[in-house]
Amino acid sequence: MKIMCISDIHGSIENLKKAIERFHEESAEKLLILGDYSSYYYSSSDFEVAEMLNNMAGAIIAVKGNCDNSHIDELFNFSLGYLKTIEINGLKVTLTHGHIYNRNNLPENCGEIFLSGHTHVGMIEKIGDRIIANPGSISKPRGGTKKSYLIIDEESIKLKALGGELIKSVKLH
Repeated sequence: MKIMCISDIHGSIENLKKAIERFHEESAEKLLILGDYSSYYYSSSDFEVAEMLNNMAGAIIAVKGNCDNSHIDELFNFSLGYLKTIEINGLKVTLTHGHIYNRNNLPENCGEIFLSGHTHVGMIEKIGDRIIANPGSISKPRGGTKKSYLIIDEESIKLKALGGELIKSVKLH
């Protein structure tokens, strides 16, 4: 199964459209979203983001971010929480935004893959038997990084720029 992971949309309709186009071009089956759908304050773009994502609700697995206030739960047709663990291609994958749990504060029962956003800096790192990855931000990258996302398939996890070019790849096994 091929999975795409994004984070830190921050109300950017244009970049969310590009990410959804990449989702289809990558032929991904699921879209993992690691929170921060909203702009930094309540905005009408929240409704547009919700409408775009609700159209793909069956393909989305998502968590809430620190910029997502209480109204965001009412906008989506999929559930949000601050921590989820799922299985992808036989591996246990832990999803969170990154403001509570992060690479320096892993949750109990953390999966073989730990995905978090929040920093707006895309990265993939293998530490022992665990892969820690951050898709970066599709809207507001930091630290000289590009707007980016992750692709997870049976063989590897890849960090890619929103334009599709490969930034880094790590084998899963």
